Amino acid sequence: MNIIGIIPARLKSTRLKEKLLIKVKKKPLIQHVYENAVKARSIKKLYVATDSAKIKKAVEAAGGSVIMTSKKCRSGTERIKEALKTVRANINDIIVNIQGDEPLLEPEFIDRAVYALVKDRKFDASTLAVVMRNKKEINDPSCVKVVTGSENEALYFSRAAIPFSRDKRPPPASILKHLGLYVYRKPVLDRWNRLKSKYEKIERLEQLRMIENGCRVRVVTVKSRSVGIDTGKDLKLFKKRIRA
Repeated sequence: MNIIGIIPARLKSTRLKEKLLIKVKKKPLIQHVYENAVKARSIKKLYVATDSAKIKKAVEAAGGSVIMTSKKCRSGTERIKEALKTVRANINDIIVNIQGDEPLLEPEFIDRAVYALVKDRKFDASTLAVVMRNKKEINDPSCVKVVTGSENEALYFSRAAIPFSRDKRPPPASILKHLGLYVYRKPVLDRWNRLKSKYEKIERLEQLRMIENGCRVRVVTVKSRSVGIDTGKDLKLFKKRIRA
């Protein structure tokens, strides 16, 4: 069994132009992500999968490995599926999907998500979550929430505030924010394009595809400083945190 980390990275971005190439402390953002992820002890091979020659150049200049993929990939997961053909992953391998815009995701939490899946065969995938305490974030649709069952398995992901408190006083630690890291057993990705979902189209959350098709996703709750960089405000927060 190999544990393979792949960072899907596309150049085009909606709110921050070519954000993965924005330099912070003289390093492009994608380099920060790569250098952070390579510290995860569980990952034996780490690649950046991209369709951009600019990103390829930046990653290779930092000593990273790159797999070029098609511009037709519609999501990071599809990009990873294509990259796995080059890697020649086998059916027993575990694949770690690391988001290209989360440079502060702690490597030890990547390891925790990986080991949670390795140790428990009844799960098909794993991911991370943090307890939400900020009311503004709770009601922000850009912050994805997840609810879990008795075995810490994901029951549903939503952009809405779930669970919804009828009395407007949710119990402490009851609302979890999903962090965009995914660890899959390879067979999940092998059948990815055949999995049908009605809720994915409504919520615009592709992880719902797994839930609707019976895949069990283990949620590991952590205390993380990670921030997804989508806006100028996020970028400022990242700069502030790495100066601290």
